[in-house]
Amino acid sequence: MPSRFAVAFQFLTIIPLFEAREFSNRDLARSMAAFPLVGLALGGGLLGFHWLLGRHLPGALEGAVVVALLAWATGAFHLDGVADTVDGLAGGWTPERALEIMKDSRTGAVGAAALTLVLVLKCLGLGLLPASVLPLAILVTPAVARGSVVWMAHGSTYARPAGGLGTPYTEDLDAGTVQWALLGSGLPCLLLGWRGLLAFAATLLYTAWLKRRFHARLGGITGDVLGFAEETGEVLFLVVLHIMF
Repeated sequence: MPSRFAVAFQFLTIIPLFEAREFSNRDLARSMAAFPLVGLALGGGLLGFHWLLGRHLPGALEGAVVVALLAWATGAFHLDGVADTVDGLAGGWTPERALEIMKDSRTGAVGAAALTLVLVLKCLGLGLLPASVLPLAILVTPAVARGSVVWMAHGSTYARPAGGLGTPYTEDLDAGTVQWALLGSGLPCLLLGWRGLLAFAATLLYTAWLKRRFHARLGGITGDVLGFAEETGEVLFLVVLHIMF
């Protein structure tokens, strides 16, 4: 049986660390326990860049490079969800029409604007943090956001009757997996003290609110919605850190 980390790493990144293979729905659902660990691995790589080169760059420029490296490592997987989700919500007056738009591979003007805004917020959110906080934020933020995705998937209905890429992450997800994911994303926040825990709690509350809103608007969630939650969750976590520090 493949390790949870190996499955999660293959799904969430394009880095060929493990041999590519197909997994069962149960393997995919169980791998969500390791989502925050993959986030920590990504954050660790970004932290290495910070110490080698990034700290010698102006803040906003370093933030932009860090965001670009994270997008490359993940194949911009979740960023695509931001554009698709916003396009669907903006153009679909019914759940069926919104889901149809979200499935379209083309990106509309509203989705492009939302994607641009999220990228700018992430670049500045990282680049303008105090130097004493930035290294830990680089390490922890990807883990927090990926843990919040598990929190969103738990107890959710998949919005498409025919299923899709995110189906295993809703139908086969068990409470134990969620608990491990929350532990894996919450404990690293202790490195930032009580402020980090407060930012983590705010991210979970935001994710719970999103879950309710998407169930009301679309009848459930999709893979694109999970991507939207992950990317905007990173933004919110960084914003709260700015408020706290």
